[in-house]
Amino acid sequence: MTLKRILVHYDGTARADRALDAALQLAEAQDAHLIGCAIEMEPRIPTYAAAQIPADVVDALIQDQHRLVAEARTRFEGRMRSAGRIDRSEFAQGRGDMVRTLCRVGRGCDLIVLGQAKPDEEPAEIEELPDNLVLAAGRPVLIVPYIGQKAPVGGHVLLCWTDTREAARALADALPLFNAASEVTILTAGTDTPADEYIGDDPARYLAAHGVRAEVRRASSAGIDAGTAILNEASDTGADLIVMGAYGHSRLRETIMGGATRTVLKGMTAPVLMSH
Repeated sequence: MTLKRILVHYDGTARADRALDAALQLAEAQDAHLIGCAIEMEPRIPTYAAAQIPADVVDALIQDQHRLVAEARTRFEGRMRSAGRIDRSEFAQGRGDMVRTLCRVGRGCDLIVLGQAKPDEEPAEIEELPDNLVLAAGRPVLIVPYIGQKAPVGGHVLLCWTDTREAARALADALPLFNAASEVTILTAGTDTPADEYIGDDPARYLAAHGVRAEVRRASSAGIDAGTAILNEASDTGADLIVMGAYGHSRLRETIMGGATRTVLKGMTAPVLMSH
């Protein structure tokens, strides 16, 4: 089983180039078709100010979006030409709502790849894109950290396991990447009870049935939250890809109370594949 179609959000920025590096590497490893996608954003003008802004200013903002998308297409096609993938790639573009457009294109793909925004340096819709896309797309989403990759994606995969629908979805969605990995670690967080040990064995048996050997490890839950435990384990083991279910609780609850999804998205130093 391999990935056949990979979508990468590509708007020509340094963030997008980091995402494209990861997407291109995976496309080569999986022999997948690669689709770049950019979206023309509607000018964001406050209602109270709309009447005071001349039409030519609004037109200039629209034309600027046209130019940015055209430049992104040129850069993407140049990368594909250099990689010898012109016949195994394409570029899609849309206008308006970014999440809706990426979902529409992404639902015909096996994986969506995008780059993490640097905190407080990009528009809110870019910073919030990973959260929104994971919840809406119905497809696994791979987020590449803004610090970049330290190693090729998927050599050592860390699966974060809990007995939840979201974790089961992530396990199945990432199977092509587990098959390609040289090392797989399953991380469970619990109370050191036999029940927890059995839960950790479930995904190990599933992966073994698909020819993947995995080590089961239990994270200590003493004094730290699950998200921090995941980040610590990834750092300690040198994992270059984290796989996890996203938003087992509501996003509002995680925003207010804290949660593993929010913690990992904020503190990630390796690419993270999330499913919901």
